[in-house]
Amino acid sequence: MYKLNKFDAEVFLQTYWQKRPVVIRQAFVDFQDPLDEHELAGLAQEESIDSRIVSRQDQSWQLTQGPFDDFTEHCQGQWSLLVQNVDGYSEDAESLLNAFDFIPAWRTDDLMVSFSVAGAGVGPHLDQYDVFIIQGKGSRHWKVGENKEYNEHTPHPKLKQVSSFEPIIDEVLHPGDMIYIPPGFPHDGVAKDECLNYSVGFRAPNQQELLSSFADYALDTTYFQQRYSDPDLVLREKSSEIKQHEVTRLREMLLKMINSNHFEEFLGSYLSRSNHCENEQQNGDMAFEEEEIILMFGNNQSFYRASGVKSVYIENESNAETEVSVFVNEIAISVPKKQLNAVLKLLNQSDWSPKLEITNENSIFFVQLMTTLVNAGLWYPE
Repeated sequence: MYKLNKFDAEVFLQTYWQKRPVVIRQAFVDFQDPLDEHELAGLAQEESIDSRIVSRQDQSWQLTQGPFDDFTEHCQGQWSLLVQNVDGYSEDAESLLNAFDFIPAWRTDDLMVSFSVAGAGVGPHLDQYDVFIIQGKGSRHWKVGENKEYNEHTPHPKLKQVSSFEPIIDEVLHPGDMIYIPPGFPHDGVAKDECLNYSVGFRAPNQQELLSSFADYALDTTYFQQRYSDPDLVLREKSSEIKQHEVTRLREMLLKMINSNHFEEFLGSYLSRSNHCENEQQNGDMAFEEEEIILMFGNNQSFYRASGVKSVYIENESNAETEVSVFVNEIAISVPKKQLNAVLKLLNQSDWSPKLEITNENSIFFVQLMTTLVNAGLWYPE
């Protein structure tokens, strides 16, 4: 279990979040790496895992995408191995994300882990998302510049870097230290010796991403079928002209989609999307019946959550509503308001025992809920 040391989340959000970078010394006391470089290399050999090696030799930069059968060819000069979504494959790594639960769950993206040899890094660059970088074994020298315009160049087609910058942070981090870098601040981390780093990134969708995903959602449903109509059409001088009231009417058609309750349903599904869930849909050919789950409950059988499960719900300001929609890896589940706290407790635990939560009043609901979660491959019986 990882826990931030003497960390005031409220002060951090007010002072630094999306405002200023900061180094936090001994953010984790006696920090233990959740995995080592050999385990990281093993993940980089998997087809389903996003990995890459960035290297520099004789001032020439190279970037090679995984998976890797042989590392020797690519690990030349000063090199780093970077693996995305490690939280989806390692329970220990996933538990590191829990230390950042003061940030809304829907904003959490993934845990990227890197191993670097002395002198290695990916060069000075900009990110458009918030990131906490935790120092594991070894040490790394970090420089961070001010948030302003910089010239970008590509020393390799898949590698963007920025020109030199005047550092406002110039520090060496040791095990347990952490640096927070908001979007738009250039930074450069160079390994002082062999080291592991853990980057907790946060998603920040742009308008294009939201529109594209909402369009996919609209196409996959039957909700938005209203067709344009103009019974008030009158003769115009030029047939090629589009009248302003027609522009307004078409715009209002789109706004009506976004202002509908279905937009919240889309957001819940979209924002609960997980980068990876190791057991997702794994139970397709062996679906459990509710009667089987009831027997497991009767035997006090425990259930375990798969790695990479993400759950969110949208604030409901209406007191008249008796149910809340909870979204778990894009699956919408209607939850009675009186059961919401118990459901959130279940979803936030790595293991769950029915004997601690089941009562005569809620037993039918939890049987149905667990049947849904197990058959989706998000939870599994002991």
